[in-house]
Amino acid sequence: MRIKMWSFDNVLIDLEDRDVSVKAVHALNGTEITVAFRLGEKQVRGEAGELRKRIEILAADRLLDLASFLDSF
Repeated sequence: MRIKMWSFDNVLIDLEDRDVSVKAVHALNGTEITVAFRLGEKQVRGEAGELRKRIEILAADRLLDLASFLDSF
């Protein structure tokens, strides 16, 4: 069974500017990382629950990109 290490604590969406801010908290040590990015026009469409899920997936991808970059040093 895979242990969930990060949980998304806070997801803020500015629908007018399409800016997104997601706070992720590490389960073991409590480290907090805030990921901020802007959505495209088509990405904002849909129901709120589905939009949140898509945003969390995008934020997780950005966290993985960051981790991969830091791992290369």
